[in-house]
Amino acid sequence: MVTERIKVIVVEDLFDDGQVISKLLEHHGVEVYITRNGDECLQLLQDVEPILVITDLAMPRRDGWQTLVGIRSNARTAHIPVIAITAYHSAEVAADALRAGFDGYLPKPINPQGFMQYLQGFLT
Repeated sequence: MVTERIKVIVVEDLFDDGQVISKLLEHHGVEVYITRNGDECLQLLQDVEPILVITDLAMPRRDGWQTLVGIRSNARTAHIPVIAITAYHSAEVAADALRAGFDGYLPKPINPQGFMQYLQGFLT
């Protein structure tokens, strides 16, 4: 029997950060799609149905905040959980992200074990 792999979109403009997140997810059997900004993410969502989007908050063009608005404003994608990640971590940014409608928030740098434990509820 062939089963479809879990799909996740990672929106990250920094190559190294995108690779770290991608490799962690792939190691756990997740099919990962990396986009470099929110515009690319929203375009990809026309063809790919992920169970999760993980987005950096600070990016050129369409940032993570604007990407969330784009995802939530489309009836076809509004239900997809979106996790915010950022190197500009503070308690205020975390609270703002959750108030804005992100389903979760993680500071950078990513702790591999903590990252995967945090995502378990989203990946099942």
